[in-house]
Amino acid sequence: MNERPDREAAKRRIMFVAGEDFYFLTYTLLVLLRELKAASAERALVDSRKLSYVADFLSSDADLQLAVTSAPLSSSARSRLALLYDRAVSRRIAVERLVEALATRGLIQVSRPSFDADRVHLVENAEVAKLLDDPRYSAEAARLKALRKNMPLLRTMTLETLKERLFAERGVRTWGD
Repeated sequence: MNERPDREAAKRRIMFVAGEDFYFLTYTLLVLLRELKAASAERALVDSRKLSYVADFLSSDADLQLAVTSAPLSSSARSRLALLYDRAVSRRIAVERLVEALATRGLIQVSRPSFDADRVHLVENAEVAKLLDDPRYSAEAARLKALRKNMPLLRTMTLETLKERLFAERGVRTWGD
């Protein structure tokens, strides 16, 4: 009887963090890991912080176009891209908390070799597989495939390279880390 209120309190803590949608980040991370085929230690996503920077591109066709176009961006498009970058930097702590929570629950595996970036991969789980097979996430999977055409090494590239390719090459000044 006492266990139920604690579980509910824990759910509320993960669901309502000021300024961030943990449901969105959770399914985006799971879709990202599945579509990158990061299902083992050998094929792990290198540096989970990259989720912060790609999340918005997976949720919007208009934002994805900013990342995959080779044409010069207008000033308003550059402003939008700068806003996405700032949002990504600010959500990094939330992503770190999310990764820790999912690892604690056994849904993902995280390894941190020495001073290198962390490596994250999905753990085989029937509930997660069922969730990811839901057709409502097919748009995010399709957007990730489009992004990967521009960045085929997304799973293994460094965070610095990702920031350079997504933002700096398009005229957005990058900072932080």
